[in-house]
Amino acid sequence: MRIGKKLIISMLALTLGAMLLVYAGLYAIIADLRGNIQKLYENIRTGAEQTIEEGLYAQDSDSLRVLADMQVEVTDSRLRIVSDAVSQSAEYAEKLYASPGDHVNAAYNPVHLSEAPETLSARYMFSAGVEETEALYEELKLISDMEEIFAPIMKYNSRFLDNLYVGTASGIFYQYTNNNVYLENYVVTRRHWYVNSTSSPDKIMWKETEIDSYGRPCITASMAVKDPEGNIVAVVAADVNFEQMMSNVIGSGLGETGTTFLLGAERDLLAYSAFMEDVQAHNGLYNAFEDHFADPESVRQKIDDCAYGHGEAFTAVLDGKEIYMTACEIPSTGWLLCTAINAEEITEPIGKVTAQSDRLFADARAEMTAEFRSLLINAIIAIVTIALIAAVIAYFISRTVSKPIIKLTDTVKNTGEGDFDRKSDIDTRDEIGDLARGFNKMQDDLKLYTENLKTVTAEKERIGAELNVATQIQADMLPRIFPPFPQKKEIDLFASMSPAKEVGGDFYDFFLIDENHLALVIADVSGKGVPAALFMVISKTLIKNRAMQGGSPAQILADVNNQLCEGNEADMFVTCWLGIFDLSTGKMTAANAGHEFPVVCGPDRKFGLLKDKHGFVLAAMEGARYRDYEIQLERGGSIFVYTDGVPEATDAGGEMFGTDRMLEALNRRPDGTPSVFIEEVGSAVKEFTGEAPQFDDVTMIGMTWRGEHGDKTV
Repeated sequence: MRIGKKLIISMLALTLGAMLLVYAGLYAIIADLRGNIQKLYENIRTGAEQTIEEGLYAQDSDSLRVLADMQVEVTDSRLRIVSDAVSQSAEYAEKLYASPGDHVNAAYNPVHLSEAPETLSARYMFSAGVEETEALYEELKLISDMEEIFAPIMKYNSRFLDNLYVGTASGIFYQYTNNNVYLENYVVTRRHWYVNSTSSPDKIMWKETEIDSYGRPCITASMAVKDPEGNIVAVVAADVNFEQMMSNVIGSGLGETGTTFLLGAERDLLAYSAFMEDVQAHNGLYNAFEDHFADPESVRQKIDDCAYGHGEAFTAVLDGKEIYMTACEIPSTGWLLCTAINAEEITEPIGKVTAQSDRLFADARAEMTAEFRSLLINAIIAIVTIALIAAVIAYFISRTVSKPIIKLTDTVKNTGEGDFDRKSDIDTRDEIGDLARGFNKMQDDLKLYTENLKTVTAEKERIGAELNVATQIQADMLPRIFPPFPQKKEIDLFASMSPAKEVGGDFYDFFLIDENHLALVIADVSGKGVPAALFMVISKTLIKNRAMQGGSPAQILADVNNQLCEGNEADMFVTCWLGIFDLSTGKMTAANAGHEFPVVCGPDRKFGLLKDKHGFVLAAMEGARYRDYEIQLERGGSIFVYTDGVPEATDAGGEMFGTDRMLEALNRRPDGTPSVFIEEVGSAVKEFTGEAPQFDDVTMIGMTWRGEHGDKTV
């Protein structure tokens, strides 16, 4: 058989075989593709459900927090109205006892409680067993002048107050109310509100929910009254309108299942949706937290974390149902207001979305199956057509194609094995010749490309390794355990660093020089990458070692500057702020080597820049001198230091964040812990920059002095 015929038969068989293999492969690919699409959909659906659930929880977390903040603001304002009424009435009572001659109305005839009308008015009674003397009635006439302040207060605040009254050490009970229930065994000086205020006479005392003498739930605020000699002669008190309180706290919630409840100082339930039902069921006050929550101790801890800024909204089990809840503190009393919503209501939309997506996918899969079937039929037609065309073409070109193709095949094989130097010697003037010459050129290009690719890959691997090492060095050198000194109750200390995409040279440090002195360091090394990371390690080590030897911040910076200048051929430099803080006195001695101005929160509870005198940067000039200065923190005062990554953070339009926005963020919660106001600044920077890339590290340290003995009430 002639070679031409063999070539024709071979080409035809090869074409048919190849087409059949292609068809089989296409069929297998389609079958595999269908399976992969099914798996992909299931993965997408699972991921979408998770993403939607996270989004719904995040959205409801924000909504719960906003609702809780609003309810706290309303509740706190109303409790403050009550406390203001009590404090104003106590002040008025002290004026009565200070100058009785100016206030006693001899013609005034006060109404006894048993004879008073059921309208808002003043009435009195004596404690059981009190001897009714002329002096007692004279004091009653004096006390009856309290109507001058009780009447207007109750007139404009009757929605918030049930009763406004005063009890004297002599046994007088003078009340402004519309309740005329007379209690024969009532002893003023034994009442909880009287005893509480006499034990703490200089402040408003709150009594959490209890059942009062009239059998009603009650929340009471009271304050002691002193005579000019400082003796406690009376106590003024007010009862909160509990029904209004219940309406305000419980009356509004998020969604259809939202609810709100109030917790006292011991985290007992003070007001909640089933409060009155529980009171009736137990024939008295009933606020057992444990009977409503599963795992109550864990829930209490999460509530405290959430209320005081250490945690996010969380899930819990309330009365057998899973809820999602958050908590906020009521400033005037220290109580907590919690807002919750059933978890089922949050996740309900997920089922609807999943069902809809399943229907859409089923329709798409049916349409895709029909398209695949049509594709396979068309593939069969194409195979037959190509085979016929191949047979005809092969007949005409078999004599001139076979040999060059074989040669070219050998060249391709060698090239595929990595031999780029063996070229094809085909020199025909047809397309095969052009293909051979083009393939020879491709060999040269592939050889050059392979060599360049090896070089580029090696360089990228080297740079990547350097950046990874630098990042790890930078992270490992910084203290990251908070609180760092649990035994030091005098201070609250927190720090953070948010690295940019490239490794920078920011660092911070804090360490005890001795039992009474704490060193704070924050610095920024010029440059980026491994050199900056290594120079940061050297600078941090030298500063700490020199500080542990003693001396003022200016002396420490001067010595470290001289050490860094030695052999600094890379001309790198460091901006640095160093402070040494006396834990017992609140005095900070500091020095600044070209760093950002520190920020101090003083007695006015407002953060402001302290524009200190800058010295020259470290490692730039040997023999530089630095100046010490002092910062006196009041008890509860704070200091905040940072790197230029904060004010120089840039948004997409090229505008910088600036110190004004930084101070505004700090002053949102100036009484918060360092972690709180640092978080405020970090959140403000992220909100300002948005999606814009971060080109510099954002590093911050915050410290609050709680006083010599660590008074947390500051």
